[in-house]
Amino acid sequence: MTALATLALAATAVASPVEITWPVAGPDDTSALAAAAYSGWYAAADTFDDSVEIRDIRAALRFTIARPQIAALLPWMSLDGGPDGPNAVALTATGRVLYILVTDSDLAGDGLGSDAVLRFDIPSGLLSVFARLDAFDRGDAWPHLAMVHQKGRLFVGTVGAGIKVYDATRNSVTGALQTTIALPGGTSVRGLTVDRDLNNLYIGSDSGIWRTSLNSFPTTSLTSIVTAANSGGDSLRALAWADTYGNAGLRGLYLLVDGSGVGELRSLSPVQAQSSSPQVPSIYHFGDSEWHDLASTADGKLLIGADEDAVLLRDTADTRMSFDAWMADEFQQHVTFARGLISPDGEPSGWVIDGDTEETVPASARFHPATPDGAGWVLLALVMNHHLTGDATAQASARTVLTRYANFQPAVPDRLRSADGMYKHWIDPSTRDTQSGWPDEYATLSTMKLVMGAARAMQQWPDDPQIALAAGRIIFRTKNWDAYLAAGGAGDGDESMAFKGIASGAAGADPFSFSRGFHEGIIFVEQAGTYGGAFAAGQRIKWLNRAQWPTATFLTGRSISTANFGQYDSAFLSLYPMLVSQPYRADAGWRTQVQNVRWSNAAWTDDNGPRFYTVFSAGTTLTGYNADSLASNNHAGDITTFTSLLALCASGDNAEAVAGYAAFRKGARQDFSTGASLLYRRSATTPGFTPNSAGLPDVTLGGLGLAEIIRPGSIDAVLARPYPTAELCPVDVNASGAIDIEDLYRRVAAPSDLNGDGLSNLLDIACLRAWLRRNERTDGSIR
Repeated sequence: MTALATLALAATAVASPVEITWPVAGPDDTSALAAAAYSGWYAAADTFDDSVEIRDIRAALRFTIARPQIAALLPWMSLDGGPDGPNAVALTATGRVLYILVTDSDLAGDGLGSDAVLRFDIPSGLLSVFARLDAFDRGDAWPHLAMVHQKGRLFVGTVGAGIKVYDATRNSVTGALQTTIALPGGTSVRGLTVDRDLNNLYIGSDSGIWRTSLNSFPTTSLTSIVTAANSGGDSLRALAWADTYGNAGLRGLYLLVDGSGVGELRSLSPVQAQSSSPQVPSIYHFGDSEWHDLASTADGKLLIGADEDAVLLRDTADTRMSFDAWMADEFQQHVTFARGLISPDGEPSGWVIDGDTEETVPASARFHPATPDGAGWVLLALVMNHHLTGDATAQASARTVLTRYANFQPAVPDRLRSADGMYKHWIDPSTRDTQSGWPDEYATLSTMKLVMGAARAMQQWPDDPQIALAAGRIIFRTKNWDAYLAAGGAGDGDESMAFKGIASGAAGADPFSFSRGFHEGIIFVEQAGTYGGAFAAGQRIKWLNRAQWPTATFLTGRSISTANFGQYDSAFLSLYPMLVSQPYRADAGWRTQVQNVRWSNAAWTDDNGPRFYTVFSAGTTLTGYNADSLASNNHAGDITTFTSLLALCASGDNAEAVAGYAAFRKGARQDFSTGASLLYRRSATTPGFTPNSAGLPDVTLGGLGLAEIIRPGSIDAVLARPYPTAELCPVDVNASGAIDIEDLYRRVAAPSDLNGDGLSNLLDIACLRAWLRRNERTDGSIR
C-alpha cells in the first residue's frame, strides 16, 4: 500500500465530504471556476460552449457571458466546440469584478498577444478586454491554467512564461503589466491561490508547488512546499486556499489532481503550507468522474468543475451553523441586543439605553444614557421580529417603550420635550432631563428616529389602545416642522436643517445648528413633508432630488451624494433611509446611491485586502467614537462595520449576507452584556481590537437589512411605509370601561383634549372617529 493510500484511509475516518450538484447550463465540461473569497458570487466557465455563468449562493443565475459576446471582443479567435475558449476565471475578493482568461491557437495578426484576459464588471454588466498576452498556443487541449486577484493585482498563469502580474486596482479597466514571476524550469502554471490573512501566494505547476509572500511585492522569493512526486506533477489541475471549509481542522491548502480520469483532492494543513521544506499532502476525497478546477467558497464549501456540471463539496463534520440558520440566529442576536437595552439596569420601565458594553469578567458597566434614538431602533427591531417570527412578546415590549416616551406620567417640571415636541438627546431616566456630563440639547435627528419607530409600531399594532395613544402623542405632539428647515439658493444642494439639535431653553430651532448637504436628515424631511406645512412639503421634494446634492467619487462612474463636494460620508447615512423611507427606496437615483456606496466599499476591500469585506461606517474605534468613511484619513485601523455591511442587504441582494456569514465562520462575532453575540466591528490593522461598547443605532440597522434576505419584501411591508396622517385616539371619555360610539357623543357634547396636543378642537373628534372606524363592529365595511 502506498503512503498516500494509507493517508487516504486515515483521512476518511474523520472527514465526511458530501457532494452536491451545482447547476451549470448545458451538458459540457466545467473547465474553470471561481468563487469570491468574501461574498456570495460564483463563476463557472465551459470551454466547449465558450460561456461563463455567474450565480449566487442559491445557485440563481445572475449573468451569462456567451460565445458571441466573447468573439465580438476577440475577433481573431476561432472559438469552437473544443477546449479553446475561457480556460481560467478569477473573482475579486468581494466579487465585484470577474476576470476571464481566453486562449486559442490562432494568431492575432496585430502584433499583440494572441490570448486575452476579459474583465466583467458585475455592477454594470460590462464586458471588456483587460489585457493581451500569450498564455497557451494550442486549441486542442486544456491548458489547466489559473488566475487569482489579490490587493489590486491580477496574477495570470501561463504555459512556459511564468506568472504575468497586472495592475487591477479599482479603476483599472485595462491592465498594465507590472512584472513576471518566473517558475523553476519554465514550467506550466496549474494553480494559483492566496491565503489572504497572511498575504501568501501559492503556485502550483507540473513540477511542484511553491509559496511566496506578497508583502514585499514586486520582490518575490519562492519556497518549495510540495515536490512534483507528491503534488500530482503533470496531473495537478488546481489549488484552493480554504479559510473556513468544514470544521476548523479542515482549513488549509487543497490540491485537485487528476487520478486517471477520477478527481482526487489532497490537502495541506496551514502549518504544512507555511513550512520552509517540502511536505506530503493528505488524501481528502475521491470523485467518481474527471474534475477540472477547484475553488473555495465564502460559505465554507469547495466548488469543483466536473465533466458534467459542477460539484459543491461540504463536510458533515462541520459544526458551524448553515447560512440560513446563521441568518435567523444573527437576526435574533440583534433583537436580543436591542430588547436587552430596555431598562437593563433597574431604570424605570421603558427607557432605552443607547448602547451596550462588551461582555467582560468582571462585567463592564453601561455608561450610555437613555435616548429617543435607541427607542426608535428598538421599536423597529420589535416590529420586524413580530413580522418575521410572530414574536408574542414584541407588542408588550413596544407598548412599554412607547408609553414611557409618550410621558403620560405628570412631571413638574418636565423638560423631556421642547415646546415643539423635540426630544432631549441624552436622557437621565431618573429625571427625564439631560444626563449629567452629556450635551444639553433637544435633537431633531433623535426625535425623527422616535417618530419613525412610533409610526411603525402603531401601524403594526393599530388595535392596541395604549400603543395607538402613546404613538399618536409622540408623533402628533411634534410640531412646527417647517421651522427646522431652511432653503438654499435654487435647489443647488444648499437646503439645510437643524442637524444636531436646539440648545436647551431655546424657543425654536437654533440657526447655528443648521447643516447643509445630504445626510440622514432626509428621514426628518420626509416626516416634515407629511406633518408640516407647504414649505416643508416643498423641501421634501428638493431633498429627494438626488441630482442636486454634492458628490464624491471613489469608483469611476459611481458618484456618492454627500455633504460636501469631494468628501466621503459614513455609509450609514445612505443606509438608514434605505431601511425606513418609502420614497427613498422607490427612487431610482437613491437606489443607485446605495449601490454606489456598496461597490465603492467593495472596491476599497479588493484593493487593500483586509481580513473581512469592509464597509466604513460609524462606531467605536481604537481611540473613541468615529463616523468612518472612504476618505483616506478617516478610517484609522481599517475597521469594518459588519452591521452596515449587512444593512446593504436592504437592496435585496444576498452577496453581503454571505460576506457576514463568512466573517461569522472566521470567528468575528463579539459578545455583549445583554447576552447578544453578533458581528459588529473588526480592525484589519489591529486584529485583537474589540470595541468596549456598541451604540444601538450603529447595530440594529444590520439586523433589519438581514431581514430582507430572510423574508424578501419585509422592509417594504413593515418599515418603509408612508407615515400615518390620522391619529387613533382610544380614550374612554365617559369612563364606561369600553371605547364606543357613546364616547364620541360625549366628546362632541363636552370638548376635551384627547390627542394630547394641548388643544381641544376638531382634531380630537377626528382621532376618536378614526379609532372607532377600526374597532366599532357596526362598521363592517371598514373593519
